[in-house]
Amino acid sequence: MRVFLASFVFLIAFSLPVRAESNTDLCEGHDWFQMRDKVAGGGASLLCKGAVDASFEHRSAAERELKTVIRKMPHSASSYRAHAHLVSMYHREGRNRKALEQLNQMLAEKSDAEDVKAIHPMFEVLARNPDQTVASSRPSTLRTETIEGNLFLPVTASGITGYYIADTGANISAMCESEARRLGLKLEETSTKLGDINGTGSTMHLAVVPDMWIGKTHLKNVAFTIYLDANEPFVDLPKGHKGVLGIPVLIALGAFRVDKDNRVDILPGPATTSNKGLPVAFDAQNPTIQMSLNGKKFIFTLDTGAERTELWPVFASAFPDLMRTGIKKDHKITGISGSATHESIELPAVHFSLGKDITLAPASVLANADVPGSEWAGGNLGFDLVSQLTPITFDFRAMQLIVEDR
Repeated sequence: MRVFLASFVFLIAFSLPVRAESNTDLCEGHDWFQMRDKVAGGGASLLCKGAVDASFEHRSAAERELKTVIRKMPHSASSYRAHAHLVSMYHREGRNRKALEQLNQMLAEKSDAEDVKAIHPMFEVLARNPDQTVASSRPSTLRTETIEGNLFLPVTASGITGYYIADTGANISAMCESEARRLGLKLEETSTKLGDINGTGSTMHLAVVPDMWIGKTHLKNVAFTIYLDANEPFVDLPKGHKGVLGIPVLIALGAFRVDKDNRVDILPGPATTSNKGLPVAFDAQNPTIQMSLNGKKFIFTLDTGAERTELWPVFASAFPDLMRTGIKKDHKITGISGSATHESIELPAVHFSLGKDITLAPASVLANADVPGSEWAGGNLGFDLVSQLTPITFDFRAMQLIVEDR
């Protein structure tokens, strides 16, 4: 089961009824590894260079290139898309005031953009608070907990201890109302509703934790979405565990290593590229990796908050013979507001390669799933397969997964 928590996906429309650019210039698609190779080969547009640099967290270069596109190509589809890439990059950094500036410019260009209008109120609230920053950070080792296939990191928020899920699939951190009260947080209203797997929007509040410690990393002004206690995944979690650390927090840690006993080492410091590292790229807020099967490479979303890995229609289309060997079954996916059942094909086992061989058994293939990313990704890589790769390091400075030999 995957609880689609805080599935705030930037579905910002990239079309604008102005001067048309080619698809090549706009750098369309979700395979940022292929696009990086294209940029390295020369001939790519400046927008594409900026988008690739943003995807791989080369922030200074991306900001320079994307702002140059905006300046040199005003009122164009390229400049509109450049704004959108900056929104995603700034939000991943916790720089929500900068993100709001870009959203304002997008609305100035396209006042009827429903997707931008929908998320704008949330950023208005977030921008009233200081941006997230790393006050200090030193290496540390944490003793974690695992509950129902989720990895919980120890935190101290507003001076109060707890354990929160480390969720690379959460676009923004989250907690339930009782946890917010336990921390003494001020809740702020917003009309933005976060998308749900059932096609509904879930109402929420926002709050900012002024001080948070994860090991010896001290973060300030960490934004959280706040949900009802009755919402998944919080309803059955014990007191002090009703929180989720989203991608802005995990990026701020720099790098963290998970061993086979779920001990976690926080590894701050400058980026150092490993020749054993597997590349990671952001598609908007979602980290993605490449996995291979029988020589075919697929893009997967990387989601440590998912208990189970799921395979999606792109995978099903690539292996029709394999799909015919499976059994039809119902597959339940849980969202904030409830569950939805999808028809799936269950395969006994599928063997992937991601630094080393890993096995998904059984494997559920959602052949007709309509979930975020399912139209272009082969599937969603959950903690069940991640745990097979341990010891593993998530390095968001070098944008790599490092899978060790032992």
